[in-house]
Amino acid sequence: MQKIIINAIGSVLFLIFLIVTYWCFQKIEIKYRANELKQLEGQVRELTAQTTKIQSMKLQAKRTEKIIKKINELRANQFQVTQILEDLILPVPDEIWLTSVRQLGIKEIKGKKIPVIFIGDPKKMKTKKKSNKSKNKAQSKQEFLEVRGRLFGKHSDETIVRYISRLRDSSSFVKVFLHQTSQQQAGTEAVRDFTFYVYMPMKA
Repeated sequence: MQKIIINAIGSVLFLIFLIVTYWCFQKIEIKYRANELKQLEGQVRELTAQTTKIQSMKLQAKRTEKIIKKINELRANQFQVTQILEDLILPVPDEIWLTSVRQLGIKEIKGKKIPVIFIGDPKKMKTKKKSNKSKNKAQSKQEFLEVRGRLFGKHSDETIVRYISRLRDSSSFVKVFLHQTSQQQAGTEAVRDFTFYVYMPMKA
């Protein structure tokens, strides 16, 4: 009987030993997993910081690209405007004084009662107008010049025609249309005022 009791106590103690050993093992496992989790969290934070930095660099690169593109556009437009002014002013005969040069858009040109053929093919314009409405586009570019001037002398008409012919030879202008002329007397001299319009497609 005593032997049975001793065996039972031994079994209980062994079971307790196993339970304590398993509990210690679980504690060690939990601590190991906790350390591993902390390491993973640190790696995630590091990756998140790197990802944020990369995204920031990408946004900065896009902004820089847009700025460079805008600068190039401004340079191109500046060169084009300079070329247009040179082509407009250099051929001016000595007898002519330009009194006004104004840049206009298609809507303003249409309000000047200028023949539609000067602006373009009426059929194409009608199609383009419908297309623009469907796409809800912004205002058109200012691709026209209104030029006003004055000159003296008997042969003023010939001088105006000569000037306009020179402008039509320029690669900057697609069309030049003499809109109106009017003559008046300034003392003993005949003075002629004139207005003409220039079509100059701007590059995109």
